[in-house]
Parts: sequence; C-alpha cells; structure tokens
Amino acid sequence: MSGDPPALSNVAYDDLVVDERLGPFTETVSADLAGRLAGAIGTPSVVSLAPPAVFPVLFLHALRRAMGGIPAGSVLAKQELEFHGTLEVDNDVEITVWVGNKEVKRGRPFVTIEFDIRDGAGEQLVTGRKIIVWRTGPVAEASAA
Repeated sequence: MSGDPPALSNVAYDDLVVDERLGPFTETVSADLAGRLAGAIGTPSVVSLAPPAVFPVLFLHALRRAMGGIPAGSVLAKQELEFHGTLEVDNDVEITVWVGNKEVKRGRPFVTIEFDIRDGAGEQLVTGRKIIVWRTGPVAEASAA
C-alpha cells in the first residue's frame, strides 16, 4: 500500500533511545482480522472478541510505524505478552512502543522493545516485550572493522 512505512528498519543499535515513547498509534481490530487469527490456520472464524494472536500483529504494525519495523537480519529471541482485558472486534486500540533495554550478551546486541495496548477508553489490554538480536550493534560493528 503506498504511504506505508517500509517493512524492514534500518535503525542502528546506537540510535535507539531507551525509554523514548513512540506513539500512541491507532489500529483497528476488525472482525476479519480477528477471525483470520482465531481457530485453524486458513479457516476464518466468526468471533466477537479479539483472540490472543491479534496482539503480536498489532505490536508489529505499531513497531513498523514507530521505527520502520525490525531490521533485516535481526532475530526474535523471545516474546512475552501479559493480558489485562478483552477486546471486542471492530474497535480501535492505541499502541505505544519503546526501547526498554539495550545490552550486549554473548557478544551480540540485544534490544528489548516494550509495548502497551489500550482500548478506546484507555483501559490497558495487553503489555509485553520482544527481545530482538539486533543486526548491528557495537560488537557487530567492531568485529566488521
């Protein structure tokens, strides 16, 4: 779709700012999206509440809008979600993302991206984090020199 940000980021590890809040970004949880992510793969369902699989998708949409997505060549090391409420379909949510931590472990740059998803009334629905082995970082760049 024209006007969409790129699917992959070119944000360098050193440019990431810990605790800088990005958003909130508004996303609509349609009945179609929720139905495609509920039940068996390839068999859309009719649902009234957003299934858990919707929330990682919402996070990725917000991350793409916040910083262009996940850098090419990066690896998702861990994902954690904490559910605080339910969401009826055909509603908007507000998503805020931020870098929770940057560290080098086992010679690799790790970035923790945190997120908060709230309904239209401001009620917290889901919080979570994704730990990503960032493609570039102080160690990767020093090794390449």
